Amino acid sequence: MRVATARRHSGLELRMTPMIDVVFLLLVFFLWTSSFNEPEFDLPSSVAAEQTAAAEARGQQTNQPEAFDEIIILVSPPDSPNPLQLNGQPVQSLQILRDQLAEIAGLSADPSVIVDPTETTEIGRAVAVYDIARSAGFKKVLFAAK
Repeated sequence: MRVATARRHSGLELRMTPMIDVVFLLLVFFLWTSSFNEPEFDLPSSVAAEQTAAAEARGQQTNQPEAFDEIIILVSPPDSPNPLQLNGQPVQSLQILRDQLAEIAGLSADPSVIVDPTETTEIGRAVAVYDIARSAGFKKVLFAAK
């Protein structure tokens, strides 16, 4: 008769811990490198561009409001030649700036507003412009960094 011997099962052993670590690291990598920002520009369709070009060729004016992707407000000290600029256009006072921003906000567009103070601008003046933009109804109001 045969004596029973302990047989070793030399099967394939699959370790799950290193595989889980690799999957976790890949997940972290892809989440870190992905971008969840909204697109900067919504390009107009070619049909709308052709209609506008055709109307201008016929001499008709299109009464569509200007589309704003972002609004840049340059804030300088009050004693400078142009203390406030809205997209490169000089603005005489904070009240006029408030009115213009309210008009733009009324177009039902939601562009981002960038407050860009110069190096010599007092922080209180820049915050006042920020508050004006927020009170006009803009949700994305940012400060420019240099």
